[in-house]
Amino acid sequence: EERPLLEARGTLIVRQLCELLDTKTVFVTLESGLPHEEDLEFAAQMVQTLNLIALTSPEAMELRLLLKASVTSDEGSTLFKTLYPAWAHNPVALLSICLIAQAYEHASELVLQFAAMEISLPFLLQIDKLVQLIESPVFTHVRLHLLEPELHPFLLKTMWGLLMLLPQSPAFHTLKHRL
Repeated sequence: EERPLLEARGTLIVRQLCELLDTKTVFVTLESGLPHEEDLEFAAQMVQTLNLIALTSPEAMELRLLLKASVTSDEGSTLFKTLYPAWAHNPVALLSICLIAQAYEHASELVLQFAAMEISLPFLLQIDKLVQLIESPVFTHVRLHLLEPELHPFLLKTMWGLLMLLPQSPAFHTLKHRL
């Protein structure tokens, strides 16, 4: 009901909750209501906000580490599966969580699905932000996996797919240079 409040203060509110409570609990609690949300635009916006907090805020470091360990840890895998239905409201956020969790094969399938969607300016701006985040310390493990294309062929396919979706922009050139 208070969409302007969410836009103006939502990030701060969620970050403070994560500081005071267990971050995983905060995210799982907020996530639990989103799959049933009838206002899909609100759900997508909320997921975008939660995703940015999960990827960039110091309060969410534990959450990121759990997601990164989802290939080897049952707890991380469970967290990924728990967040997935809510994150599905925002395709780019879903792709970013797949990259963090090293679900590269699924990430490549998502990028192929993006081609079937109508590519809008807000969607391209989100991909642009994701490319910028890929260059940040949060995605160091992903960049290092690019050095081993024989072990991570789907990661390479994902990155090339993102490159094909982007118009020639600074993000395009950054990703092209990286690849």
